[in-house]
Amino acid sequence: MICDTEAVEAVSERLARLAPAGTSAEALDQPRDAQTSEQGVLASAHAAGTTITTGPVRVRAWVDNTPEVRATVAIVRDELARFAALAAGGLGLRGIGELTVTEVPHADWRTAWRSEFPVLKVGRIVVRPPWLTYAPATNEVVVVVEPGQAFGTGLHPTTRLALAGLERWAAAGHFAALPPETAGLLDVGTGSGILLIAALQLGAVRGCGIDIDEHAVRAATENLERNALTARAEIRLGSLPHPAGALPLIVANLIADVQIALAPLLSAAVAPGGRLLASGIFVARADATIGAMVAAGLTMVERWDDGDWCAMEFVRQ
Repeated sequence: MICDTEAVEAVSERLARLAPAGTSAEALDQPRDAQTSEQGVLASAHAAGTTITTGPVRVRAWVDNTPEVRATVAIVRDELARFAALAAGGLGLRGIGELTVTEVPHADWRTAWRSEFPVLKVGRIVVRPPWLTYAPATNEVVVVVEPGQAFGTGLHPTTRLALAGLERWAAAGHFAALPPETAGLLDVGTGSGILLIAALQLGAVRGCGIDIDEHAVRAATENLERNALTARAEIRLGSLPHPAGALPLIVANLIADVQIALAPLLSAAVAPGGRLLASGIFVARADATIGAMVAAGLTMVERWDDGDWCAMEFVRQ
């Protein structure tokens, strides 16, 4: 299925329901080599004041060709068609194409999808799938994420923007300043848990994540296990407010409409003097998002872009 970058998360989540082998997202506006190259160029692009072009994305899922699966595919096709109509209207998202089905040899698809997930880098953060190995440099941290379980593999610009923001927090000493005995960071809409895991690998002692999707909660919990971090983090099903109350650092990789709707709760989740890293925001919705956060009592201190997307950092005085 071909869709606009802003719709990748929603489309991937729906396809993942019928794809135990995973889903992949492939940008169509750049060569394959450019997609899989080290994403560390993102940091230098930000520093130079430039952006990285985004465009249409092909989202793919691999499933068994059985009568049961074909019936499920038909249901998902109808759901995606309804979502496309809604997205073009009320949500204001751009192009979402039709779901197409192509039959491939059984021997190929079981492993072919893995080629869509290379080792990716955002600065010194390295994201890899479980079947690939990587020998990190002294200053690098590795995040192991199983693709296809929930949104957040490092391929999408919103995830890369958030990872770049986490690296800035680490460099500024914000993780080192967190209390060692309690959770100091909350990942709202944790998805695969990639941002929570990256924060822990960068120096946050303890953290927690929440998501309204049971599938995402399971995926994030399993990814914590893959990174040997279950003793330092907790994943909960639900939304704000979180039982832990206000925390020093909040991360939220959510589309702009959700950021705006949650702005009062996000602000309340930030402890006085704390910080919010907000990603997932379409550039055209940046001003509205900033306005909602400011109205909720936050102050924006920085913004960085990646093509059509942006991320922001806010503080609560």
